Amino acid sequence: MKDPFNRELRSLRISVTPHCNLKCFYCHKEGYRNSNSRYMTPEEIGEIVRAFLEYGIRKIKISGGEPLLREDLVDILENISCLNIGEISLTTNGTLLAKYAQILKDAGLHRVNVSLDTLNPEKYRKITRCGDVELVKAGIERAIEVGLTPLKINYLLMKHTLEDLEDLMDYCRDVGAILQVIELMPLDETLKKYYVDITPIEKKIEEIADKVIRRRWMHNRRKYYIDNLEVEFVRPMDNTEFCKHCTRIRLTYDGYIKPCLLRDDNLVDILTPLRRGEDIKKYIELGIHRREPYFKG
Repeated sequence: MKDPFNRELRSLRISVTPHCNLKCFYCHKEGYRNSNSRYMTPEEIGEIVRAFLEYGIRKIKISGGEPLLREDLVDILENISCLNIGEISLTTNGTLLAKYAQILKDAGLHRVNVSLDTLNPEKYRKITRCGDVELVKAGIERAIEVGLTPLKINYLLMKHTLEDLEDLMDYCRDVGAILQVIELMPLDETLKKYYVDITPIEKKIEEIADKVIRRRWMHNRRKYYIDNLEVEFVRPMDNTEFCKHCTRIRLTYDGYIKPCLLRDDNLVDILTPLRRGEDIKKYIELGIHRREPYFKG
């Protein structure tokens, strides 16, 4: 099923908790700041995912908060992996990953994205306001060891992390990870002072790349191959191409379909009708119908 702007639906991103063990100052909390005490159970998540499969979903992304804080995460993964989905991935800050990597792999997880903006221990503590970068590195290396690959490192480009790009490129090359350079979304005045234009950085990478490919189904983003390293750029802000080629829809931890990361005024409650025993397909279709590009050309 396509949305009113002729965009196919391929990916469902599921937040399983709003809680995190870090306090990164820039966190947008998946664009959702409601404080709701209700949570979807693993079985309910499985039922919703099963219903979404009829509408073209091929990939599931588990996120948070920090999803590894959810005690029943293995149950969630087992309720999803039994549905034979093409790819199940998870985004994590990596601090708990070394401990749980094998367990997650055994439960059906295919790969992970790990957030890492710097390899500098002091700078990492300042960004996260409590984190230990060595735990993250151990998590990355353990995840790769058990086969949660291809592993992507999510590096948020900011004025004070710009100097870390080369070190992160070298690290990704050494461990066999893909580097994903992400543009900061300056959603308030505080974040604006950290914003840096990603365009000249991408241009420099393009100049030294051995090969460039365009990923139409991933927001039309480009992937650069440089001396045994893959680098991707994610540019969500004021980017009509990003929105035009968006194939993702979101599900909040408390059971709302979220058609767009940057909007909270078009949510669709799917958990309440599920608990009433209703057919939830019409709510999925309503969520798809409410999808529209945030940045329009």
